[in-house]
Amino acid sequence: MDLKKKMKRTENILAVAVLTAVLAVGFLIVFGRLRSYSVKVCLQALEEETQEAKNDICRQLASLQDHLEMLADLIGQEGLSDHRQTAKILQACGDLDLISRLGILLPDDRILQPDGTLADPMNGITFDALASKKEPFITDIEQDHFAPDLSVLFSNVPIMVEGENRGILFGVIQLKDMTEDIRTDTSNENAEIFIIDTKNKNFIVDTLHKEEGVSDAMQGRQIKKGYSKKKITQDFAEGRGGVTAYFSRSINGYLYTAYEPIGINEWFLMLSVPEDIVLDEADYIKKALLCLGAYESLMLFLYFWWEIVRTRKEIQEKEKLATTDLLTGLKNRNAYEQTLRQYMNERPEPFSCVYADANGLHELNNSQGHLAGDRMLQSVADALTDAFDGEDVYRIGGDEFLVFTQTDEGTAAERAARAQEVVSEAGYHVSIGTAAGEKTATVAAIVKAAEQEMYEDKRRYYQSHGDRRKMR
Repeated sequence: MDLKKKMKRTENILAVAVLTAVLAVGFLIVFGRLRSYSVKVCLQALEEETQEAKNDICRQLASLQDHLEMLADLIGQEGLSDHRQTAKILQACGDLDLISRLGILLPDDRILQPDGTLADPMNGITFDALASKKEPFITDIEQDHFAPDLSVLFSNVPIMVEGENRGILFGVIQLKDMTEDIRTDTSNENAEIFIIDTKNKNFIVDTLHKEEGVSDAMQGRQIKKGYSKKKITQDFAEGRGGVTAYFSRSINGYLYTAYEPIGINEWFLMLSVPEDIVLDEADYIKKALLCLGAYESLMLFLYFWWEIVRTRKEIQEKEKLATTDLLTGLKNRNAYEQTLRQYMNERPEPFSCVYADANGLHELNNSQGHLAGDRMLQSVADALTDAFDGEDVYRIGGDEFLVFTQTDEGTAAERAARAQEVVSEAGYHVSIGTAAGEKTATVAAIVKAAEQEMYEDKRRYYQSHGDRRKMR
């Protein structure tokens, strides 16, 4: 029975372990899929916001270009012969978004400034080089005319007078102004905006580092596994948008990025958000799943613990039923035989056996009914239990009882006599035999000797009361 209990307990523990493992694997699979889904959804939203941000930037730069073209038309109508008048127009119209300074490059390669003075450019720019473009355009990052150590952009518009290009109106855009003043309606306040000149590998706008004209824009960027630097290079070369993720030392984490060509030179707009923002929803759901998993595991553990306790209790009850006499509450013959098997190898010392038999049970059942006979048996059982408190008392047959006691034979006989007296006071009689043996004696031999003593006591009882075997 102990082996069966251990096997049942082991089965329950294994069941808990297996189900917990299944829950854990299921959680990992669900979270992995959820993480991938969150990244996918976020990148899709980022691509849409990048497209909207690109449109916003294009509108801003187109608006700037329109203002410069209107100003160039106005100057062309007035003519460029009166530099003072032209300078006044420049002064009056100098308050334009993003533009830090206006000027006109004249055919003699000198620059007319808003204060009316003429100056020679220090960056080697020539009128012919700009005039060859023929159309308005924005340059890539270049040196400022008067401060070669300052990187700027130029928005250039030809000034046409009577069908001829008589000057190039330019607006100087400082990179810091681009970073500070460029406006987008992106809904993600955690997004960083980058504009990259992919031809020269320079940052034109960088809201994360706020550094002007940083070169080698993608140099040394560690691309996240699952994305390809080769694809980014190919997309830049073919003017195609896409998504990527790379490690940023500035935030010590990955930036998920969507990029789109702006349509100006070889510029690309990049919108980037930190990985923790991308996975924020997934992490929240992960925590919820963890709590749910912990709750389910706890409930599972409690269920199986209850099942183990219930099973143990059920086994104990079955064992008790299998080894207990229902009428008297004593141990039954099954328990007696189990004890005999245990004592085959080793028995306690000292050791005695008391064998008892209720006299007249059959006659009592016949004369007064089985209920009266049951009361007689219960009385004998109670007397033996009281006399041998804590010892093993068995009902091994209909009217037969047996006690194994760890006392010498004399003590066992005294207790047996006391039990016999109690039974007599209740109006019944029990025959009792007591035996003990040497350490080498078998339990079976001791039981047999006690049984013989009981029969001898029974013979004396019936001799003195007649052989009618009838209860008074």
